[in-house]
Parts: sequence; structure tokens; C-alpha cells
Amino acid sequence: MDLLKDPVTFWFIVGLACLVAEFSVPGVIIVFFGAGAWVVSLLCLVTPLSIPVQIALFIIVSIGSLLLLRRKFNPGTDPGPDLTEDFIGRTAVVLEPIRKGRPGRVTFKGAAWKAETRSETPLEKGRYVSIVRHDSIVLHVEPIPEEEQRLP
Repeated sequence: MDLLKDPVTFWFIVGLACLVAEFSVPGVIIVFFGAGAWVVSLLCLVTPLSIPVQIALFIIVSIGSLLLLRRKFNPGTDPGPDLTEDFIGRTAVVLEPIRKGRPGRVTFKGAAWKAETRSETPLEKGRYVSIVRHDSIVLHVEPIPEEEQRLP
């Protein structure tokens, strides 16, 4: 265990362990701590550093690189395509009655959705409604006049 007394080897092993751990933990976070450890390892190779300075450098480099570079390397930050056109103007069927100020549920594309309306007209089960907008998992609907009721 004399290898661990050498700061160059110690920080290199910490960095390698972080890199290996990154493969088992999603999110692209641990790799930045591995990079911080390797930077400290390289600096210890060039110049002798006290343990408090090594720890401070590790924290600064790790968190700094995490904050500055994570968005570049994390593929999960892409918001994806805008699916508004898949909803607006489409027809849904009321599953649970909807009143102004009291949400209900509708079915759209085979799935049940929470739905709200601004209409004063109560929307009863089985009624066809038009989707006017959506906010996350809530659809905002308006009644379709009785004479225009059609299959979705």
C-alpha cells in the first residue's frame, strides 16, 4: 500500500475509479470528479503540494468542470421536438366529466389525460372535445358543437 502514499498514484487511482464508476451511474457527473483527480495527479507530478491544497484543487477543478461542461457532454438535456401540432385541433373523448374550474379526464391517442376547460358548458362522459392547448400532462379542451360531433 506504499503506492497510495504517493499523491500522484493516489489521485490517478481516484480518477480511474471515478471514470469506471461513471459507466454504472447515469447522468454524466462522476467523470468530472475523475478529471479533477487527474488534474491534481498531474500537478503533484510537476510540483509538491500539501494535502489541503490537493483537496482544494480537487474540489475546485471537479465542481468547476462539472458546472461549465456538463451541458456539453450530457445528452439528456435536449428538450426534444415540439409536439404541439400533435395535439392542437385534435379530437378527444371525455372519460370523466369536466367543468370550468374542475378538471376531468379525456382519452386521446389511446391514453387517458387530465383535462381542463374554460367553457361554461359542462362536458359529460362520451362527449367529443377539441384540444386547444396542452401544458405538460394537462390538455385544455373546448366542446365541439353537437352537430359537428365526429370520431377522433
